[in-house]
Amino acid sequence: MKKKILRPLCDRIGRDAVDRVTARFYDRLREDAQLSPFFAHILNFPEHERRIADFWWIAMGGRLADPPTVDMLGLHRPMGMRQADLDRWLELFAETVEDELETDLAEQWKAMAEGIGRRLAQGAIE
Repeated sequence: MKKKILRPLCDRIGRDAVDRVTARFYDRLREDAQLSPFFAHILNFPEHERRIADFWWIAMGGRLADPPTVDMLGLHRPMGMRQADLDRWLELFAETVEDELETDLAEQWKAMAEGIGRRLAQGAIE
């Protein structure tokens, strides 16, 4: 019997694609009238995008020599986001992964984002 080898999502998507999706998502976010004000305070967007790409990489099963510590609820709680803002965030994210990835990979990443969205809605969204 042949052994089935499980490949984590990070290996199936690849680090270059994680970085590309993250950058394209933030390009869209910064152009979005509803969401861009929440991120206007970020002075170093390349650094922010790298940290977010690292977050996703680890969430997908990847490893880093120096993983970032990300307090998702703590960082988003003071932003004053509402459910409509979170819904828009998820919509933009879904559009981005659908544009950038094969359907099955996009669906898996969207499911992860939706799970994070539910946790944010419970603890950090007004």
